[in-house]
Amino acid sequence: MEYFMISQDRNLDEHLISFEGLKSATRTLEITTDQSQELKDLTVVFVHGENKIVPDFIDRPVVLVSDELKKVMEMHDDNIMFKCAVLTNVVEETQLTYWLILVDRLDCLSSLSEYDPWGRPTRIVIDKHKAAGHAVFRIAGIDDKRLIINLDVTESVLRRELWGMTLESIEIGEEE
Repeated sequence: MEYFMISQDRNLDEHLISFEGLKSATRTLEITTDQSQELKDLTVVFVHGENKIVPDFIDRPVVLVSDELKKVMEMHDDNIMFKCAVLTNVVEETQLTYWLILVDRLDCLSSLSEYDPWGRPTRIVIDKHKAAGHAVFRIAGIDDKRLIINLDVTESVLRRELWGMTLESIEIGEEE
């Protein structure tokens, strides 16, 4: 099975909506399934920006996915949790339903992974046996908060022409 790191397309940054109360969101806040009870099932999130775009995948300040992308992920992974976030633009009088994704980290790094002297990964290699059966996850043991999706999810995303994200192939290995 192949895996891909999914992230927001940075070429769209200057055209995206902004979240009220945030001057800039340069980091992703990670939310896991064990935090689900602390979150409301539905939250209204105020956004601003006239004639701004809203892609199917937003990764800052939290990971938000469109209805269509949520359906794709649910088709392939029963372990993901979602909480509804209604993006409300008062000036433009619009509301869009998006979903906050709650996903756990998976211990799936291969011993073939490489690190710099500060412990940051320079080469991420996923052990295919440890990741087997998981369609959407984050990698345990590294600081990177990007989501990993398997080939089935990736193909479903591409068939539906969902947009606003980049997909980067991740190296696969086996423990010896």
